[in-house]
Amino acid sequence: MRRILVTFSFLMLVFMALASVGCKEGTSDSELDLFMDQITQLDESAQLPQLRELAAAEPPLSVYANYMIGNRFYLEAGETAREVGWNGGEVNALLDSAEVYFNLAVASDSTFIEAMVNLGSLWDDRSEQMGNRRERDMRVNKAKEFYNMALAVNPHDEKARCNLGALYLRRRETGKALNEFQTVLENDPRSSLAHYNLAIMFAEQKIYREALAEWELAAKYDPDGDIGSRSRENIKIVKELMNSPVPDAVK
Repeated sequence: MRRILVTFSFLMLVFMALASVGCKEGTSDSELDLFMDQITQLDESAQLPQLRELAAAEPPLSVYANYMIGNRFYLEAGETAREVGWNGGEVNALLDSAEVYFNLAVASDSTFIEAMVNLGSLWDDRSEQMGNRRERDMRVNKAKEFYNMALAVNPHDEKARCNLGALYLRRRETGKALNEFQTVLENDPRSSLAHYNLAIMFAEQKIYREALAEWELAAKYDPDGDIGSRSRENIKIVKELMNSPVPDAVK
């Protein structure tokens, strides 16, 4: 069994890792990446207790710890929603807990984009829950608020802008969605996430050739990742759809 580090030793290990950021040539790991790597090296049973202790430390450790705890609740909420839907009471409780920890992270660091984007995504998910028009619009506006908060810190944040574009797309605000995806690609033409979302937009409008072209780019720029895998699956589905015979009734 892997040895469980005591809090003091673990804190020292994390501080040493954070202090080394930028000292190694060719590395792109952020402080958050290094922190998360250190946490995941612990036994599964030790991770949450360790995170709760670190959440009481000084920033940036408290920021990262609260963010990771929020992610655990958010992931569990998503997994539960796949079984019971977003309206389940247990799902709401998990989303509430995730929101608390993401807000704690942002309260400790007003430039911590990752938590802002997740808060936007969380409210985006809540907009799928039952409620009257006013309630659902309020949830959508909260999602926009957090995405825009992240973009105020970094206008080029890929996930915040693509998530905002996807929100517009679900609300049939195609022009606004297109603008967000194109803005991402102007800054980074190799953004697999932006190409993937553009493909979704074209596919929903039954502009299949353009959708295929965008999914092919998404797969090219993310060959081994989830986006690339989903793009290849969608390419196969659309090609089969395009090559299927047209029923006589609609000719």
